[in-house]
Amino acid sequence: MSNIAGRVTLLIVLVATTGGCAMSEEIRRIEEMKKLNQRRDQQMTTDLSGQQIFVRSCNSCHPGAKAGMGPALDMLQDHFPTDDKLKKFIRTGVGSMPPQPKSILDDQELDNLVAYLRSLKVEEKPFGPQPAR
Repeated sequence: MSNIAGRVTLLIVLVATTGGCAMSEEIRRIEEMKKLNQRRDQQMTTDLSGQQIFVRSCNSCHPGAKAGMGPALDMLQDHFPTDDKLKKFIRTGVGSMPPQPKSILDDQELDNLVAYLRSLKVEEKPFGPQPAR
């Protein structure tokens, strides 16, 4: 009988010690997620310039305001003659362009972004055939 009691005691000790390791690992993972969320929240600040917002939110599809996954931004004034139309487009998105709701881009950031977009000078392609490279 004491052999069984010893084994049960050993089993309880093993479960308790390994369970503690798993719990401390889970606590470490939760703390890492909290830090990651804090860094992400700090990156989503209204102190960013329009250029910083462009790099964070737009540049991957419109690299340097040129065509990429999205179109070049050289016709921005023609397609969106007013800031209100441009802001509405940015908020709602279309096709593969994701919408940018206030939870992602607040009103101050949107104003900063629109001002930056209006200041861009995108190089236009020259007319005629392009020289071979």
